[in-house]
Amino acid sequence: MWRLVIFLLFLVASVWFGLTVAQHPGYLLLVYQPWMVQMPLWFALLALLIAFGVFYLVVNGLDRIRFLWFRLKNWLRFRRQQRAYSKTQHGLAMLIEERWKKAERLLLSGVEKSMEPLMNYLGAAKAAHEQAAYERRDRYIQKAHVLAPDANIAISLTQAEMELAQGNTQRAIAILNHLRQASPRHPGVLKLLEKAYVHLADWENLQKLLPYLKKAHVINAEQFNQFEKNIYCERLHDAIYNSHQDFRDIWNNIPRHFRKNSDVVYAYVQCLLSDPNDEAYAEAAELVRKTLNTRWHEGLARLYGTLPLRNLNRQLVIVGAWLKMYGQQAALLLTLGRLCARIQLWGKAKDYFEKCLAIGPDAEASLEYGKLLEELDETQAALRQYQEGLKAAALSA
Repeated sequence: MWRLVIFLLFLVASVWFGLTVAQHPGYLLLVYQPWMVQMPLWFALLALLIAFGVFYLVVNGLDRIRFLWFRLKNWLRFRRQQRAYSKTQHGLAMLIEERWKKAERLLLSGVEKSMEPLMNYLGAAKAAHEQAAYERRDRYIQKAHVLAPDANIAISLTQAEMELAQGNTQRAIAILNHLRQASPRHPGVLKLLEKAYVHLADWENLQKLLPYLKKAHVINAEQFNQFEKNIYCERLHDAIYNSHQDFRDIWNNIPRHFRKNSDVVYAYVQCLLSDPNDEAYAEAAELVRKTLNTRWHEGLARLYGTLPLRNLNRQLVIVGAWLKMYGQQAALLLTLGRLCARIQLWGKAKDYFEKCLAIGPDAEASLEYGKLLEELDETQAALRQYQEGLKAAALSA
């Protein structure tokens, strides 16, 4: 309805305009020396309208062309990015499959148009590292640093991990300690530092690192205690090859509650046995006795039978009490056999060795039993025991 009304109004206005122009045609005179143009006024108005229409169509056409060109450029860029993304994805897949050469080639092909070129360079560095192409690896790492300086921790962690795998432990530690200055509680940095110190057997620095590992929740309280205990054991083992005063100093500096730990006691007793004198043997015997009176430890039970103490009868009584406390343990039966053999109770010694071997193969028990049988001139039986001992040693190796 409204369209009909508008059409009628337009028709009336057109008729009125036509009649007015016919009654008063008028004219337009344009003078520009040496030209002069004269035209009817209605023609001038019509030409002006046509000119505006042509101008609008030209401007609109140019805008459409620019928009089409913009869409074409975006489409081409999207295609290039898609190809780069596809190469990056394929390269990462090859990296996971450990196809290093192809992974490096694909990751580098996709780096130029990649949305995340940092991952391309780090992946290429990993691939080059696995091919022992360390110069290329370092070049990719350097490009990653230049490209993404804000990702220094991620890049340096990757570099430190590869240096550690290559065996450049000191260089890896230098990188990680530098990172610790910027991020003291970063879990990844602390984990790699722990791995590096363990690789170097640097127990002192590892012990200093433990509180930070706990604060960063890399290890819990139980793991913290286990770590610390293991560090004391390792330090004592290493001290065996140093002066006797060294392992005594380490023992004296160990916290009291750890000096009651059976594993730490075992490591210290081994140190004492490397110092052959009556005082060291007596101290070792007392530590073993106190420890086994409260908790079981197979290594200590075995060591007790090797201590060259003079009061063998007292040792037999002590080990007999442990046998009642802990039951038929192979280590206790072996120790009883050793002690009985030393005081020439051949029958009892033989009985204990046989009970020990009945529990399962035991290289030490077979060796001691073989010696006893040789002492009793049972050569063939002794040879059989030695053979059994070799088999048991091979199985446990």
